[in-house]
Amino acid sequence: MVLASQDLLAGVNKPLDPCNLTDLEKKHLPIITAPDRVEAGEWFDVAVEVGKLMAHPNEQAHFIRFIDLYAGDKYLARLSLATGTTWPVLRARVRLGKNLGPLRALNVCNLHGTWEGSKDIEVV
Repeated sequence: MVLASQDLLAGVNKPLDPCNLTDLEKKHLPIITAPDRVEAGEWFDVAVEVGKLMAHPNEQAHFIRFIDLYAGDKYLARLSLATGTTWPVLRARVRLGKNLGPLRALNVCNLHGTWEGSKDIEVV
């Protein structure tokens, strides 16, 4: 976790206090929308949105480069974005096996580095 006093580009940024997000965190934190529980091997929809809590600028000079989706450490999907032309939302239909860990999303802002969000999901 990168603390507020550290360089945002030095590592993966996560909220310092998830119950009291700063404006910077609200703009950059990837928010995962998915069921809390799914059947192993069954397809389900996932959305990851950057700027859901507070709009990210998405301009030529300040934009999200890409969003990656993982189940634990298993890579599932990527959405690559052009400079400031697209609202940063990754939508995917995925299926999971058991014991993969939480859904995790990483996104990269050209000015504020890499940000990570996660969602626990039960696979039965």
